[in-house]
Amino acid sequence: MTEPEKIEKGSVRLFTSGTDHTLVPEDRYSRFSYPKLIKLMKFDVRRYRINGFGNMMTMRTKGPFGMRLLTMSFMPFEGNSVPYLLTDIMEVGKKRLIFVEYYDCTAERSEQPLLKRVCEKYSGVPDYEEKPAWYIGERTGYSMIKSLEADSKVSLSEIAADSIRAYKKSAFSAGKSGENLAGLMKFRERMINEGNPSSDILKKVFGEKGAADFFKKCVMPEK
Repeated sequence: MTEPEKIEKGSVRLFTSGTDHTLVPEDRYSRFSYPKLIKLMKFDVRRYRINGFGNMMTMRTKGPFGMRLLTMSFMPFEGNSVPYLLTDIMEVGKKRLIFVEYYDCTAERSEQPLLKRVCEKYSGVPDYEEKPAWYIGERTGYSMIKSLEADSKVSLSEIAADSIRAYKKSAFSAGKSGENLAGLMKFRERMINEGNPSSDILKKVFGEKGAADFFKKCVMPEK
């Protein structure tokens, strides 16, 4: 089992433990590949509805040359006063990357001491240099974009677990506001219209309308 697969199982167990949650039934977005005949990339999507929070999505991608990618989206559509969390964990060759991206769409933009503490804990891990994109400037300062070396003293699993543990505690102890959902919907439209890391491949698989529908139903659903 690859590390991204282990992280998926651990993250779902960690975030859903002790909650009233359900697994969304499979549909056309649960398993797909690209291209359809050669299947160089295979995708496996799971969605969980979590009472008191909203939606958690996991998407595992198997690609060429041993590439393994795990994307996890935490959508607080019940209006919790916490940022939207999007994570990506990638292994390909000796490269190991983790993106812990917080997008604060809340009305009050309240302080998040638990999330900041995790960021400070891993401040010594080298940052990964990204290509320019509009959404980079929308992230909070306690987001983490890290590249782990082969001799790193920390693991992808550690960073992911610490981040999700802190996020869960913050999310379930936060207040709620209908204005927070409005902010999330505005950000979702920007991710669809201005582009996100998955835009190109999703459009190739589902077409432009289908890609937008995938984002609305799987990545950032509103109910």
